[in-house]
Amino acid sequence: MKMTKKKDKAQITPNMFCKFILLNFTLFTLHFTLYSAPAMPYGTYLVKGAFRGDYNTVMRDFGDAKVRAQRADGTVIAESTVRSADSEGVNFVLSIPVASASTAKSCKVGEPLDCVLKTKEGTLDVPNSLTVASPVKVGKVTFNCTEVKKYTNPKDGVAVEIPTAYVDEAQWYLDTFMGGGTYDPWADYDNDGVSNYGEFLAGTIPFDETDYLRVKEFGMKDGKLALKFEHVGGHVYAVSSANTLARPEWAKKRVRKNAAGAELDQVLADGEDGDVGETTIYITPVGGATSEFFKLEAK
Repeated sequence: MKMTKKKDKAQITPNMFCKFILLNFTLFTLHFTLYSAPAMPYGTYLVKGAFRGDYNTVMRDFGDAKVRAQRADGTVIAESTVRSADSEGVNFVLSIPVASASTAKSCKVGEPLDCVLKTKEGTLDVPNSLTVASPVKVGKVTFNCTEVKKYTNPKDGVAVEIPTAYVDEAQWYLDTFMGGGTYDPWADYDNDGVSNYGEFLAGTIPFDETDYLRVKEFGMKDGKLALKFEHVGGHVYAVSSANTLARPEWAKKRVRKNAAGAELDQVLADGEDGDVGETTIYITPVGGATSEFFKLEAK
């Protein structure tokens, strides 16, 4: 959330503060999804991970780095090379073998693991940061590669973390142009209908009523719903759907970056970090449904 749209890129350094977060089933977080693990006696719990900088942009380029999931005694259960972000904004995937009981090479459901980020400069430990879940789920995790502040949503009690640099910049704007007050992620300073936290996730400016995540065009094309929206480079977007707006049960909807492309859980916006552009994604509606409602979210 800089007052200009261009964001600074974050860098991995041996002295940075890293926090490993398992995201929950809440409005602007990453959701668990179904995963099939055929021909395996128990299965593999997949964990897709990403690195985020001060302005919630995915870190795209890396040197030699690995993420490990290990027990407290140092036994490594899974390891993944950190890579440049893919089309979903994922930097690494941990494949954790799951069995009915813990062994030297597998875990049981509910077992806690430590996570370690290993770079050429050294090792950064993030203890007790991952709990093994069922093989029929895919975990979503995020490394915040910066110092963070914690906030709790008063409506549902869900805790979130926002980089300190972002909060400090918002606080400076409040003090300089809006008469002060303490930064509140659940408020809506520009009255555009999006909370300050939602604007942080989307990369939009919380003090500009004309700047918020919105759908610009939509319509059917070759049997798919084509949805165009204004993006901020380096941010991740996803779609969920429900068959009613009366007590809706929102479910993740897979999308494509082009009509004939592979289906994705979410999409990483193209362009340089902070640059504004347009993205069109394609969604396959539910066959035979009398109605289907869609929700575009920043993650």
